[in-house]
Amino acid sequence: MSHKILIADNDRKVVEAIKTHLTHKKFERKFEPICAYGGHEAIQKFLQELPGAVILRDAMIDLNGVDVAHRIREVSDVPILFFSDRKDRFSLERALNVGDDFMSQPWNWDRVAAKLSTLLKRHPGESHHELIYNDGRLKIDFAIRNVMKDGNVVPLTDTEFKLLSYFVHKADQVLSYNELLSHIWGHTYSKAKSHISRYVGSLRKNLEDDPANPVYFSTERGIGYSFKSRQPPK
Repeated sequence: MSHKILIADNDRKVVEAIKTHLTHKKFERKFEPICAYGGHEAIQKFLQELPGAVILRDAMIDLNGVDVAHRIREVSDVPILFFSDRKDRFSLERALNVGDDFMSQPWNWDRVAAKLSTLLKRHPGESHHELIYNDGRLKIDFAIRNVMKDGNVVPLTDTEFKLLSYFVHKADQVLSYNELLSHIWGHTYSKAKSHISRYVGSLRKNLEDDPANPVYFSTERGIGYSFKSRQPPK
């Protein structure tokens, strides 16, 4: 069985080096590399191919790798391995808030492959790709970032959509203020509760029939929020 692996970086030489290493060395698993030479192309290739793992440069010219990872997380729980020129703690934490592993220079392609194999062992089943949520009233197309309520398009800001996506993919789980803030903004701080509450209030206003009595976004007192998924009518 071969595993589709998306490799993304602006530097073609780096992408080709990783591709060559994954295809010509003997590993426990057979890898099928998919190459992307920028952030926007990485998103496009991901949605087309739905790979089983991603190797991603954290800093790319056209679109930051962390932003690419957030976009991927809107549709999938696929393992993401970052590689970076940076070694500072902030870059590491920012990447790991959305990805699964991080490797700084000096890069070693044997080490990349070893980390990749470890990530795939941690995710032994098929990665979960959720491109559509539809309960008959609320419909979300994650691939094109389209939200509809009762058949009408609901415009959301980029941050609101990221937050909604995280809620839906963690449906029926209690999410703390800090977890939500860390995942969406890459850090936490003392005013996490008020920051998140403002955005949840906006989502309730846009998506609930009665924001004062929400059906989807439930307040978990003293902890955070949860998104209550609904079954489509039969």
